[in-house]
Amino acid sequence: MLVHAPIACWALTPFCDALALTLGVNFFWQAAALMAAVGVAAGALAATAGAMDLARAQAKAPKLAIAHASLMSSAWVLATIGLIGRVGADYQAILPAPWWAIAAGGAAFVIMIAGAWCGGEMVYGHAIGVRDQTPMED
Repeated sequence: MLVHAPIACWALTPFCDALALTLGVNFFWQAAALMAAVGVAAGALAATAGAMDLARAQAKAPKLAIAHASLMSSAWVLATIGLIGRVGADYQAILPAPWWAIAAGGAAFVIMIAGAWCGGEMVYGHAIGVRDQTPMED
């Protein structure tokens, strides 16, 4: 349930960067900084929940669980680096964002896609974290 916010934010960050670069509108630099910040915060919450489920996931799909955790942790670190580059000492968005912050956000998005695939495979392929939906008897 917690994974949707960081996925959306980490997808919107490079999208806003592309709009800012293409259109030259400062609003999109600010939006990218906001998306990066929300994504990092929400990603920390999702990672905490994932860490609590890691042992159970490893019992069913050990390699997949470690791949998912590694990829999503890497995406979070890259998104955090990108966020640091987007925000000045006064907590205002840097306009325009430095190239390395844009690159870190883009890399976080690409790595997140691979990690999200692993997460989907754990849920839909291995039923990790899925409750048994056996109908109750009358």
